[in-house]
Amino acid sequence: MPPKSSNLHHITFHFYKSAVLLSLPSNTSISSLKTQLLPALSPLSSSLPVDLPTSTSDIQLWEDKSLVEGQEGNEREIQLLEEGGKTISQLGWGRWKSLYVSFKSPDGSFSKPVYTIPDVEDEEPDGSEV
Repeated sequence: MPPKSSNLHHITFHFYKSAVLLSLPSNTSISSLKTQLLPALSPLSSSLPVDLPTSTSDIQLWEDKSLVEGQEGNEREIQLLEEGGKTISQLGWGRWKSLYVSFKSPDGSFSKPVYTIPDVEDEEPDGSEV
């Protein structure tokens, strides 16, 4: 039997030391991504070092920059995700995508996201290695 076809995309939103995973249809727009993310942040309100955003205008989304072929470097380069009516499928994202979130500061400005992505080579909590 052929594998089932799915139009779901799994997007991980990284911010500070937390992450939220949402599975969304391919016809989801960028502005709708922020709308879907907002209620998913509520359970994390006590662990966020900033006030919980109250509207989608308090959130900016960032994505990995495309590396130039032959370019070296381990530092992750990110760029602001342009908002608009484009959908996930129109952007050509794969089934799994990582985005980075920045929150509006009290002075009304945004800075680059602060995030931690766990290293898969890290030790397990009991001290043993993976």
